[in-house]
Amino acid sequence: MYTGRRREQWMHTAHSMALLANCNRDAKRMRRPFDVADFLPADLKVTVRRSSGMRLTTSNLRLLRPAWEKMAKNMRH
Repeated sequence: MYTGRRREQWMHTAHSMALLANCNRDAKRMRRPFDVADFLPADLKVTVRRSSGMRLTTSNLRLLRPAWEKMAKNMRH
C-alpha cells in the first residue's frame, strides 16, 4: 500500500513540475517538451512510459472539425 501511495503522490508532483517546466521552456533551445517521466525518481521511471500521442497535423485536425462543429452547435442552443 505504501508503494501505491508513494507512486500516486510522485505522479501528482511530476505532472505539476512538467506543466510548470513546459510553460517556461524555450522551444528553440529544447525542442522536446518535458514529460512526466523526466521528474520521477529512478525507481518509478521504469513503470512509466513516455506519452505516445499523435502529432497534430492539418489532416488530423480536419478529421476533428465535424466533431468540433457539432459540439459548438449544441452549446449555442
